[in-house]
Amino acid sequence: MIELEDVPPLRGTRPPGAQRVRRRPVSGDGPGFRPARRSLLAGLAAAGAAAGLNALGVFPPARQAISSGFSLAGYYDIYPRCPSYASNHNCSPGCGPSYVCSWCCRTSGTYKGFHKSGTSHPGWYKLRPNQCHGSGYDGWSWAYSRKCGRCGKGVTWRCHDGWNKTKKGNWYKTICRKATACKN
Repeated sequence: MIELEDVPPLRGTRPPGAQRVRRRPVSGDGPGFRPARRSLLAGLAAAGAAAGLNALGVFPPARQAISSGFSLAGYYDIYPRCPSYASNHNCSPGCGPSYVCSWCCRTSGTYKGFHKSGTSHPGWYKLRPNQCHGSGYDGWSWAYSRKCGRCGKGVTWRCHDGWNKTKKGNWYKTICRKATACKN
């Protein structure tokens, strides 16, 4: 049975006759630093457990960061934020200032939801590469945080710009607007 006087105090002065405890140096305290065996084994066990759980698929895969834009198959570079000229637009048209249309978007294939091009529709559509945000991107993301259509609490669109040709042969600027997130 342990008596109360046998339990050392956590605070206060050292009891009379008790020896000083020598502690190991803290990380970076000198050239002789060496981690304790218990710390090393605990770190290895934690790393092994994390690797094992990752191999089993417990953790979701990492998503691609888009802080500096992202690219679709190395073809379209999309800026992650709305350009300043469209920052005050509301639900419609959203991506402006060019004519925003849904019929100028591709409806199938690898580039579904991006602007139709001369490759997909020769003679009627063409892209405006590198004309967004300082000539570095082909499109951008645009978000609206209020009710918009079927999205009760906000919507995020991918806006991809291009050209469309009228029946008279005149070209005008268009923007394909594709919803990428809808908050309800």
